[in-house]
Amino acid sequence: MSDTVTVTELRWNKDVYAPVGTDTTSWVPCTTVEGQPAALALDGEERESLGAALLYLDRVDDVVRDEFFEPGRLYTRDGATFRCEALAPYPGTTELRAFGYTRRSPADRWQTTVLSARAWRKSWTDITCPAHGYECPPDTSAVDCTAGR
Repeated sequence: MSDTVTVTELRWNKDVYAPVGTDTTSWVPCTTVEGQPAALALDGEERESLGAALLYLDRVDDVVRDEFFEPGRLYTRDGATFRCEALAPYPGTTELRAFGYTRRSPADRWQTTVLSARAWRKSWTDITCPAHGYECPPDTSAVDCTAGR
């Protein structure tokens, strides 16, 4: 037996694949910090003890949803506004990133922003105007559009 230990840092995007058929292994796809594909194999005991810790990293992450930001939509959270322009997977993973612009108030300038699935779970609310999309024309009355633009 060797005394050498190799530690590999893995990045996880919260995907977990349940056992299939008679196989009792759950697979957790990951990537190394260099972007190489990797995976964790969890048996029933590991899944039970480690699974809850992985799925509930903090109190904000206690709900895992399949939903995510959508391009062409406007979102708000804690006074900030996010304009989603595009989605793309993080290199080497299947985790989506939302690209767009944020601002803290309507008087602030827009700043470029990239948000992850973890950010999505922090309760963003879709405030896209049904009549005008994510950016209402300046002459639109406040009655016709959602406040906070």
